[in-house]
Amino acid sequence: MEMFVLKSSDDESFEVDEAVVLQSQLLSNLFEDCSGARECKIDEVTGEVLSKVVEYCKNHVVVVVDGGANSSSSGDALKKWDAEFITRMDLSMVFDLIMTANYLNIKGLFDLTCQRVADEIAACKDHKEIRAKFGIVSDYTAEEEAEVLKENE
Repeated sequence: MEMFVLKSSDDESFEVDEAVVLQSQLLSNLFEDCSGARECKIDEVTGEVLSKVVEYCKNHVVVVVDGGANSSSSGDALKKWDAEFITRMDLSMVFDLIMTANYLNIKGLFDLTCQRVADEIAACKDHKEIRAKFGIVSDYTAEEEAEVLKENE
């Protein structure tokens, strides 16, 4: 199997095999188009975030390679790993991973990170709690907010 080097914006390098690269549509296309290049600098992604992307992709290689041959037991283990992976990081990292997964076109990671944000929102009781959790400052005046709340009772 061929090895590739992914380099972050802060010059951290990650040596990964082809199966990891193939999980990203963008990276697959980049390496295919560069005919023979085995190193890619990703200026938009820091080493901290890229390390999480590589960790995710390495753990998902089995599923991609096996095509689901080990179905239920490996599928359950992967779901458990995904749950632990996404819940142990703070929301700031989750937001960075959403942007990176979208940029690199890694659908599984994008879906996982978006689901974490959706779960965080669903756990909130009202708009005030959502604003507090995500650091959103209201741009409504008190009167405007009262009017909107009345319209949407």
